[in-house]
Formats: sequence, structure tokens, C-alpha cells
Amino acid sequence: MGHEGRERAWHEIEVRIVRGDLAGGERVDEQELAAELDVPPGEVREALSALACDGFVRCEGDDAYAVTELSESEVREAYPVAILLEGLALRTTPEFPAEALARLRAINEEMAAAHSDPMAATACDHRFHDELVGHCANEQLLATVRPLKRMLLRYEYAYMSTEWLVDRSVAQHRQIIDALAAGDMDSASQLAADNFRDALPNLLERLQSASVER
Repeated sequence: MGHEGRERAWHEIEVRIVRGDLAGGERVDEQELAAELDVPPGEVREALSALACDGFVRCEGDDAYAVTELSESEVREAYPVAILLEGLALRTTPEFPAEALARLRAINEEMAAAHSDPMAATACDHRFHDELVGHCANEQLLATVRPLKRMLLRYEYAYMSTEWLVDRSVAQHRQIIDALAAGDMDSASQLAADNFRDALPNLLERLQSASVER
């Protein structure tokens, strides 16, 4: 099974963490997961090691893994960095290919149709922004922004759990696409920054409410 099993374990564990099926602070039972996913325990451990690099889990002192907790400070620190990096990627993109614009439109319409499914909407949003930055031809920038965006997936899921917020993001994405189609990279960069910045207050409110409930 090898590489295929490790990738399947990595994807499934990531989805469970993003959805909250594996909650912050929870120890990961590697043997149980291996049995559920029908992969060797070693491949589950390799998947967890990869997820630790993206900030989804942490290695405990006894060599076990636990899910990292959601953190308001992490959001406040990471979102401004994501805004800056995505803006830089767009401003330094020489041109946006027509086929890439078509992909952005298709992903965004898929996101609009999935507005009542937080996991699907989150996946679409991640694909949209990955396509958005992927044409800047700056590999160092992409190597920095992509792991950061993966780490933010759990926070994006919390945001996408509210339908009207998904609809707002879809509308903002359409404005970004229009700016790109007009060749206005500066406006596209500003609109992308607004998309992130507008999400932050609602996301922080959700995190604070969840903290009070606990």
C-alpha cells in the first residue's frame, strides 16, 4: 500500500481534525485509526508527522500525538501574514491565464452550491486561493504561504459553518475574478486582502463563543 495508504491516512485524519471529530487536545489513538482506515500503524504515524508540520497535531513527551487546540492568538498572528503573502503573490503575477480564470469561476460556483456544507465550502475556498496565488512564479513565496493556508483550514471551517458568510465570500471571490479579468492586479490584491480581513471579526467571535461554552 505504501505511499497510497499514507496519503489516505493523512487526508482522512486532516478532515477529522478540521471538522472537529478529533477535538483540540485529544490524544490520537494510532492503533485505532490504523484499524479504521485499514492501513499499517506506521503509515498513520507518518501521516501524523506530516500533519505536525502543518500545525494540526503536536508530538507529546511520550512520543504520542495530540490535536493542537484552536487559538485566538494564532488567528490574530497568522491572518495578517496570509493577507500580506497573498497580496504579494497577486501583485507579482505577470498575467492571469484565461484557463485559470475559468477554473476560479468554476471553483467559486461549486462553493456557492456547497454553502450549506462547511467541509465542502472550506475545500472550495482553499482551492480558490491556491489557484489565486499559484501563478506568481515565486516558489519561495508559495512554499511559505501554502503551509500557512493549510494550517488555517480549521479556522476557515469554523467560518464556513455559517451559510451567509459562505455567500459573502463567494460574492467577494466574484469581485476578485472580475478584477483579474480586467488585468487589474492591484485591485485584485486589495479585494483578496478584504476577503481575509472581513472574515477575521466573525471568526474571532466564533472562537470566543466556543471558549465561553467550554
